[in-house]
Amino acid sequence: MTNETKVGLIAAPELPAEIAADMAEALPAFFAEEIDEHVNWSVETVMDPVTGFAESVDDILEGAVKIRKQHDWNYAICLTDLPIFLDKNIIVTDINNKHDVAQLSIPAFGWVVKKEKVKKAIITIMDELYHPSEENSGRRNNSKKSLEKQFPLSRVRRVDAGSSVKEADKRYTVVPRFNGKIRLLLGMTQANKPWSIMSSFKKVIAVAFTTGAFASIFPTMWTLSHLLSESRLTVLSLVAISLMVVWLIVSHNLWETPASGKNRFIRRLYNRATVMTLILSVITYYAVLFTFFLILVVTLVPLEAYQSLTDLDGAFTFINYVKLAWILASITTVTGAIGASLEDEEMVKDITYGYRQKRRYKESANDDA
Repeated sequence: MTNETKVGLIAAPELPAEIAADMAEALPAFFAEEIDEHVNWSVETVMDPVTGFAESVDDILEGAVKIRKQHDWNYAICLTDLPIFLDKNIIVTDINNKHDVAQLSIPAFGWVVKKEKVKKAIITIMDELYHPSEENSGRRNNSKKSLEKQFPLSRVRRVDAGSSVKEADKRYTVVPRFNGKIRLLLGMTQANKPWSIMSSFKKVIAVAFTTGAFASIFPTMWTLSHLLSESRLTVLSLVAISLMVVWLIVSHNLWETPASGKNRFIRRLYNRATVMTLILSVITYYAVLFTFFLILVVTLVPLEAYQSLTDLDGAFTFINYVKLAWILASITTVTGAIGASLEDEEMVKDITYGYRQKRRYKESANDDA
């Protein structure tokens, strides 16, 4: 093998950068096996904030062309964690054969992005970049089928970009829209990393647990836990979690408003992703708090005292402890939220797309200064 072909992966910070770093070493062998074994393939990775805040395909691909030339690459593929649309159609990838660049939207893969799927998509994109003249042959259908396998319950449609996007020659979109939007929303939620803000809940958990521990010694809580049915306790949990989510959004200004400059469709999508992310985060917080209270009441609440003070009919069972921990977790979720602030406000804001884009824009501006 005498010819050398250099491929660059330009990744947005965080999830795309992690994926690119993990697969860069293995990709050359796959390119040789799937595309051209007579070429010496090499892959380099670059993390670029522009790929993470430019919502326009033109801006992403134009930036890719500049970076490709700077690094003397033959081809460049951008990995972004942004949702990309055309007339509300979800775009998986855009390919520009004239400048040998392409972009791949990671959230389009849905929840729990498997790197194997992203790898196969990158191989397909690289194949189309490397064989642009074979788009009317069987290779075109093979590329479409290869991408379709990465999107179960959805279809991938290949269309020529035409004049709608000046920097793209062809693109793949996900259909139908409904399935694609659900998958995209789940993918955006994962990209937000809902588990990442749990460390910021330490102060809230401390306040909530202290409040609940004090309340647990009073028979009033025991009586309420005994009297309330499982359905009422469930409603109480849902209300507590909902109030916590609303408090986080309001107190940290996480809601995208018209003042952000984004169109209505994008704003609604970002806000839905934020709500889903916070719901998962608060549910995790609630589960941790419930576990702490269950351990507490099992350890401290005397069985005989509970039976006598609550007029318990029948035998005492472990479910009585569960219901007591349940009501304590629900009540203190609300009081803990009101009575304390999260420790790392930057981390909380960073789970929203709008804030991450602003931060990446500033980083890019500082790098250019």
